[in-house]
Amino acid sequence: MRTFLRKLKELFSGGHDNVIPVAPDEVIISDSLYNNYSFVIGSLFTYFNELPEKEKRKFISRVHHFKENKKFHYIGLETNEDTAILVSASAVQVTFGLKNYLLSHFNDIYILADAYRMDEDEELYIGHVAPDGIYLSWKHFLYGYSNRSDNINVAVHEMAHALLYNNFFAQYGIDSHFRLNYERFSSSTGPILADVITSRRSYLRSYAFSNLHEFWAVSVEAFFENPKGLKENMPELFEALCKVLNQDPLTPHKTLKSEPC
Repeated sequence: MRTFLRKLKELFSGGHDNVIPVAPDEVIISDSLYNNYSFVIGSLFTYFNELPEKEKRKFISRVHHFKENKKFHYIGLETNEDTAILVSASAVQVTFGLKNYLLSHFNDIYILADAYRMDEDEELYIGHVAPDGIYLSWKHFLYGYSNRSDNINVAVHEMAHALLYNNFFAQYGIDSHFRLNYERFSSSTGPILADVITSRRSYLRSYAFSNLHEFWAVSVEAFFENPKGLKENMPELFEALCKVLNQDPLTPHKTLKSEPC
């Protein structure tokens, strides 16, 4: 994954012409669509399976709306509806506590079969976010949701980056709750970072300390991959993430406030 600050200027200097409306609170879905999505998402997402029935319907409503507002590009893969559903579900998982969940800046999502190289760069990537879209390796997407012991989930990681970009670099679809609380989050992480530098050890993997943006994305990975472990090992960080995402993954309903402010 591309180091955020190293490529920030060249990645996020472009504009965006197509405006997508702000997401409604709920989109009506049929029982057949609900059952189909439940089967697909439930086969991989523990997060979804833990939700009460009412929240499952809300989750699927958002996944369907997200999917219908994106164009999926398959590189080295056949077009597959289930793949689009699962990638959309990863975005909704990260944004489930927020009002504006569409990541409206991003029209295009690119799903590649495996790790890939970009331009003349020799580094292999398993995901990245750029002004023209969100890129994910499908192989590593599946690995992230099937292995919860390493706190690595490329989909959650890149959706966390996309959420940050959409609220600080894009011109529309901004979630005021997220933006305000992320500013508080970023100002409160100094002591956490200082402690890690001093002790030279952390519950988070070392990539988190590349810069603040990677600290954010890696923290969100741990928050969803092993919330109990993060709460036990870094309780202040866990609480800060609960506030900024308006979620507590350890609770059945996941979201904290119905109308975050």
